[in-house]
Amino acid sequence: MNEQSLSLYEVLLQNFSGELELHRVHEEDQVILSVLDNLQRILDSRAGALSHLPDYGLPDLGVILQGLPATAHGLMGTLTDTLLKYEPRLAAVNVRLLPQSLPGHLEYALDVQLKSGMQATFGTTLAPEGKVLVRHLKQMSYLTTERNGLRGSFE
Repeated sequence: MNEQSLSLYEVLLQNFSGELELHRVHEEDQVILSVLDNLQRILDSRAGALSHLPDYGLPDLGVILQGLPATAHGLMGTLTDTLLKYEPRLAAVNVRLLPQSLPGHLEYALDVQLKSGMQATFGTTLAPEGKVLVRHLKQMSYLTTERNGLRGSFE
């Protein structure tokens, strides 16, 4: 197991969120799951909740969802900036607005490139009740893996 690719949180607990034990996941997939878990933690947090990191997390989802459709595109830059700042393994992020499948929900595809060169596509759903769901879209066959327009620095 390459623990240097995992977060300290996973190394200490020896599992991913949902109690999925590290040894049950193929080594190649561990870093992607680790990044997914951290993205979930970041996006579940609200900006201003941590006084020492006032920009950690997303703005109040109620305000964002009330301002639809105008706020949908504005949030894309916030997502990119926040994820690049607080997930150190990310080299680049491209956020794409997906068609709305449920009323009042916002859905985005997050095409990411890790500093290691690995790429993944995550889906993010923001629900009216303030919940955020992050999932790995490539494995779920929701999207193709086209990688145009990634924002960040490639190493």
